[in-house]
Amino acid sequence: MNLIRTLAVLALAIVGAFFFFVSGLGYSSGFASEGLLLSFIATLSILCLLGAAVVALRSFKAPGEDSHASQATLAAVYLGLFLVFAAMFIPFPVGCNLDAWPYNLTNVFHGCPASPEGVWSTIWPNALTTCVGVLLVTAGYGKLRSKDAALPGLGMGLIVSGFALLVWGLSIGYFTSCPANGCAPLTGSQWWSLFWPDVVADILGVVCMAAGSVVLITSWRLKPIRPIPSVLSPSSSTPGR
Repeated sequence: MNLIRTLAVLALAIVGAFFFFVSGLGYSSGFASEGLLLSFIATLSILCLLGAAVVALRSFKAPGEDSHASQATLAAVYLGLFLVFAAMFIPFPVGCNLDAWPYNLTNVFHGCPASPEGVWSTIWPNALTTCVGVLLVTAGYGKLRSKDAALPGLGMGLIVSGFALLVWGLSIGYFTSCPANGCAPLTGSQWWSLFWPDVVADILGVVCMAAGSVVLITSWRLKPIRPIPSVLSPSSSTPGR
């Protein structure tokens, strides 16, 4: 990648990571009235990371040069974009949302306890849907660019999805309300009962990022090397005397 493209990828990745931390901290404090705003912030962050992956894939050949575009590939990309845009705004009937069914569109995501368990029990389908959408977009767009970019696109999608899960797992916490004399430290069992969803999200995030890195490295090493035409090759024409 050239310098401008590299800077664009870094800028989009940094902005996306920042907004992910913001959305995670927002979910930590409960989202009785900020549900739509936090959904917008989370969607903006995933779009920034998705944009970084797409810009990186632009370094591969343009369509028309050994492109493997098809109606199914285009449909997968469009479906992925729809899932990315809609995932965080869909109130799945799980967790805290289960008690608020049916939903009023003016009050999507009714109030949930400000704890990782309460948050993750409500947003895990949204996070999963977002990751599926990212994978469809990056893998599909890579295939539209070139047959050599399909696997790198899948690897980038795994890295972006894993990063999202990892950052959410690290940033979704729990703020206790303690009296003036403070709170007793959490025991090991109390800590695990509260933060196990964050740990699961972190583990899944690390696994996805590691798998995506392996796919990227493997696809790069297996990329076919195209010979460069030589002026001394027999096929080259020589002027006659």
